[in-house]
Amino acid sequence: MRKLMVALSAGAMLAASTIAALAAEATGAVASIDPAAGTVTLDSGETFVLPEAFDAASIAVGDQVKITYEEDGGQMKASEVAPAS
Repeated sequence: MRKLMVALSAGAMLAASTIAALAAEATGAVASIDPAAGTVTLDSGETFVLPEAFDAASIAVGDQVKITYEEDGGQMKASEVAPAS
């Protein structure tokens, strides 16, 4: 019985950590872009750190975008920025 409880507890912790590691998505209009800081802010007020290889000139204020991101140390770090469909 004890081994079963340990196995179930480990499985629950693994599932919880996997869910937390999943990327999230945000969609909205670009409100501002700061190429020097490498950030983009949506009309919702959320600010995302752009991927290093991302060309900030490829988006403009007013563009509708979908950002795939993960939270890391209190920052929302984008892994992908694409036009919203």
